[in-house]
Amino acid sequence: MKKSLEEIVKTEAEYYDGNKLERGKIRKLRRHAFHFSGKREAKVLDKIVATFHDKELLEIGSSSWLYWIKGKVMPKKITCINISEFRLNNCKKKAEGIPFEMDFLLMDANQLEFPDETFDVVYGGAILHHLDIEKSLNHVHRVLKPGGYILFTEPLNINPLYKIYRKLNPKERTPDEHALVLNDFKIIKEKFTFEHYFFDFFSVFTGFISLKIYGDKNYKNWINKTGYYLDVLFSKIPFMHVLFARVIIYGKKK
Repeated sequence: MKKSLEEIVKTEAEYYDGNKLERGKIRKLRRHAFHFSGKREAKVLDKIVATFHDKELLEIGSSSWLYWIKGKVMPKKITCINISEFRLNNCKKKAEGIPFEMDFLLMDANQLEFPDETFDVVYGGAILHHLDIEKSLNHVHRVLKPGGYILFTEPLNINPLYKIYRKLNPKERTPDEHALVLNDFKIIKEKFTFEHYFFDFFSVFTGFISLKIYGDKNYKNWINKTGYYLDVLFSKIPFMHVLFARVIIYGKKK
């Protein structure tokens, strides 16, 4: 029987409140596969986030501001929402002394409770794939001011090899999360202009080889560097995008 959205939200909260995910193995691979692409990703994000000065921001989630915004730009205000009280409280403690206003609210992003046209930007790190994409983006579009922007980083589940990996390693993710597929991009494009930056195809495989050779160390090696340069080259070819593992989505409200 198909689970209701309410049941899915409850399960997601239980997983994050209970810290149930087992990601030790994937973290080791990511340290190799994402070593160079992570620096490229940070440069792209820094350039976009620089435009957030004096804006009212909504973070779907509660920790991306620590890495994307803190010490880099001065927004007018950030409102963070999360369905996990545990995660929300942890991040709230880290906001002490921040030189701009912040709110932390327990809220489901599938059903945003804010008035229409409240925020200049809605953003989040690896969050859309935990949501009902169409329902949540309808709310995001509603709460954005005219000309407002979205910014999300998301995993992809288009490459068949990634699909197999996810099937074989179910404990690394919540039961109902769904990395983005082509149909999700169609939904996004209905309501937002769409710029995208793709990351990590070859680097996933070279990262696996590098991990086997070097173990959980020496990430800055020629194997990882080769995968990274191949990714940069092939990410410029549109029909290759379906092979990549991650994407930055940046768009403007239509």
